[in-house]
Amino acid sequence: MPKFLIVPALLRLISEGSFFKQVFAWLLRLWTAATVVAGIWISIELWRGGGTSSQAIFGQLVFQVALALAVYLAAHLSWVRAQDVAAMPQIAGEVIIPLSRLLLRLGGELYASLMAVVGTGGALMIWISAGEARPDLGELRAFLPGVGGDAFPAGLALLLTGLACAALGLLAGYLASELLGLLCAIESNTRGGSKG
Repeated sequence: MPKFLIVPALLRLISEGSFFKQVFAWLLRLWTAATVVAGIWISIELWRGGGTSSQAIFGQLVFQVALALAVYLAAHLSWVRAQDVAAMPQIAGEVIIPLSRLLLRLGGELYASLMAVVGTGGALMIWISAGEARPDLGELRAFLPGVGGDAFPAGLALLLTGLACAALGLLAGYLASELLGLLCAIESNTRGGSKG
């Protein structure tokens, strides 16, 4: 009867850490594919709204190039981090913390690349089209300023805010990762000191 029980084998697999490595490596690979599909869908949606003058169309084209760059960066970063997860060394009892640190860094990298590219591409779109075409930022409006008003100040505000958010997002992701590592090092040293 014990050989038919699957729970002990499953718990052993989870506790060894290879389970988490495999699951998160595949989730990141799926995220890569979803990013490409979402990028294509967003690109199609963005062509629906916008000006019809040659300046507006050229501005939209520049923003589409920026969007393609953002999708490429997000997909490539996710793929690279999936490879990093799959190649993580197997250390007994230490899988979740290194995995969490890696995912925190990835979050900062994805946010920074998105904000920098969307801010720059959106600013160029506004300037090239003389304000006729403006990026529909959707949920990013919470982080990036409105793109109304005169073309030059709106584009400049979008550019500067996008770059600042990118720098702060990257810093936050890496800082959170390092703080988690520091807390683990303190805990390990405290545990080692109390044994001595």
